[in-house]
Amino acid sequence: MKLYLKFYFNSEGVSPLETIRIVRKIGFIPEVGDYDMVIRFDDPEEYTKIVESLHTTLKGMNITYTLTTKKE
Repeated sequence: MKLYLKFYFNSEGVSPLETIRIVRKIGFIPEVGDYDMVIRFDDPEEYTKIVESLHTTLKGMNITYTLTTKKE
């Protein structure tokens, strides 16, 4: 399965390029199209770990984001 990530930036938060660098460390890769980043996962436990890590990492950066999960 894939977890897609879309960012909504504002001028008071971290820059888009810095945000991309940060979430790549979690394992997300850039995506072209409707979403900004994507990561693959196999089971619900892995999904939970990714989402918790993402939320903790982005906390305090003044970035809004949405998540969408799709089967491949």
